[in-house]
Amino acid sequence: MEEIKSVLSAIRDGALNPGDVVVKTGLPRYEVLAVFHVLEGLGLIRQIYSKGSHKVFKLTDKGLEILQALEKGSNVTITVVVDQEEA
Repeated sequence: MEEIKSVLSAIRDGALNPGDVVVKTGLPRYEVLAVFHVLEGLGLIRQIYSKGSHKVFKLTDKGLEILQALEKGSNVTITVVVDQEEA
């Protein structure tokens, strides 16, 4: 959970690409990329720019809400509903 909190915190103040988050957090690149994939799937971050392999992401309102709860030390439960047509 600390990695998720670190990545969300890094993106809080603006749009960043995964490389920027690696520099800000000191986390390994493979870990940051995995966290980005999960956060995007949960709707906590969204891609706002893409050109080739360069992608920039921004925190969503839900992502900010989750980050604030994590910073307060609150327990966070995320429920994922799968659309049966997409599954």
